[in-house]
Amino acid sequence: MENKLYSTQTTRKIIQTALFIALAFVIRNLAVMVYFLGAPGMRISFAAVFSRMPALLFGPLYGGAASGILDIVGFLVKPEGDYNPFLTLTAIFGGIVAALVWKLVKNIETNKIRLIMWTITLMLGAIGLFNMMILRFWPDSHIASALSIFGEKKDFVEIGLIAVSVIGLILLTVDLIICRKYPKASFQQFYLKVLPAYCTAGLSVTVLNTFILRMYDPKLANQLFSVILIPRLITSFLVVVVTSYISAFLLSIYMRFIKPKELY
Repeated sequence: MENKLYSTQTTRKIIQTALFIALAFVIRNLAVMVYFLGAPGMRISFAAVFSRMPALLFGPLYGGAASGILDIVGFLVKPEGDYNPFLTLTAIFGGIVAALVWKLVKNIETNKIRLIMWTITLMLGAIGLFNMMILRFWPDSHIASALSIFGEKKDFVEIGLIAVSVIGLILLTVDLIICRKYPKASFQQFYLKVLPAYCTAGLSVTVLNTFILRMYDPKLANQLFSVILIPRLITSFLVVVVTSYISAFLLSIYMRFIKPKELY
């Protein structure tokens, strides 16, 4: 009896994951590719709304598989540049990370998550401002020498951190306004839990892919790392914000109408 129930649940997960992949594939085909110096630099897409959903619902295995399959099938149907298997690996990695972070935060109270996010965002901004002042006004100090180990990437530890902090503060302020205006909205219980999962996965994949693109594309290899990374991070962050809101809304619908039916 237990084996039959397990088999049924596994079948449901596979079928639903396949459905999410199909929906993500449709959205992916509407993506806009941004080119850097004639080379494919970044795909702006909201496919993560569906491709990340198996990670939240079923765990790392399904999350990684959904992201990897979408990347491969998407390339086969609509190739943009040369295929790079390392980008598929980072896509799988992103699905796994989203599932693991979601597992850590899903049972934490929303107010605690909000407080943690405010604290982290302010700290990032403070660190960025501190690094900027040190590099601008005390370039010969020991701290400036330590920061110099980042080389061409040192812009990321000042301008990059400040940009992420500013965007984060705007995002959290908007979330606070929406929360006060619609305190009983069902998606509110999920949004600030989906956001760190999607944000950690999306931004880590963006950083890894930036390294990969610079390694394998000669057009990007000679460019400063920060020149490529910072706009990619900002764009990725904005996309994550939108996809997190949509995913939180869909997740609330799933938990209310679909999840209870699977118990019978």
